Amino acid sequence: MEAQNEAERREFQYQVEEAHRLREYGYSIVEGKHQGHFERKDYIAFGLFSRCLQTHEATELLVRQSLIDDAWVLIRSLVEHTVNAIYMLRIADATVANDFNDYQYYLAYKVLLDLKATDEPMLRRLVSQEKEEKGRVQYERVRARFDDKRGDKWSVDDALYKRASKLDEATSIELGERRRDLLWLVNSLWRYASSYTHGTALALSDQFEEKAEEVWIKRKPTFAEAAKAMQSANSALYFVLLPIDLRLGGRNSAELNRRFGAWVAGKTTSPE
Repeated sequence: MEAQNEAERREFQYQVEEAHRLREYGYSIVEGKHQGHFERKDYIAFGLFSRCLQTHEATELLVRQSLIDDAWVLIRSLVEHTVNAIYMLRIADATVANDFNDYQYYLAYKVLLDLKATDEPMLRRLVSQEKEEKGRVQYERVRARFDDKRGDKWSVDDALYKRASKLDEATSIELGERRRDLLWLVNSLWRYASSYTHGTALALSDQFEEKAEEVWIKRKPTFAEAAKAMQSANSALYFVLLPIDLRLGGRNSAELNRRFGAWVAGKTTSPE
């Protein structure tokens, strides 16, 4: 038992150290000036990649504090940022980029209307009539593009798994072999993390411990759990780094592939 605990502790330490190295390398790739023609969809992708780096760091901070369940909530967001960033780079066109941007106005006014219907006096203390009217005008300007659509209304691929699948199909055609990397991220990490995001019974079961006739409410995460969470965050960041680097000129492709291969060879845990 002691040997197993020590092995799990070492694996956790390995994943944390890799997280720091990987994130620092990610920053080094995007920092500085980059020559080329960049469109709105590229800037959206770069913004999402910036969120990937920040969310990855926030995940590490939580894991280091043994807040593993909360780390999975961030990992779910990290996977979304990863898939959407790559989708913007490889699939989206100018129309999709514009819809992605303008969807914020549609959603913001929808939320405002819901709050208004709930407690208008309270809303009025928070939002002026002038600001509400500005939101309405923005909403009316874009609503025809989003009304009567389902899911993520800014894309014809209106669910995360659909975007992941389309990206995998494009990669499979390019490489001449079937790839399901991003769909794996969605169907394993993103769906697994759903329990922690929404507080289902699966996530709550770890909060209880039976002792004789007593039930204790507490959470005692293990090194194995911490390593799995950190490894999962590292996986998502690795998958988004290569497309970002390619869009910026691909100067780091060989090194990224080398680092990824070395990391895969060294890791010993995998998400369930």
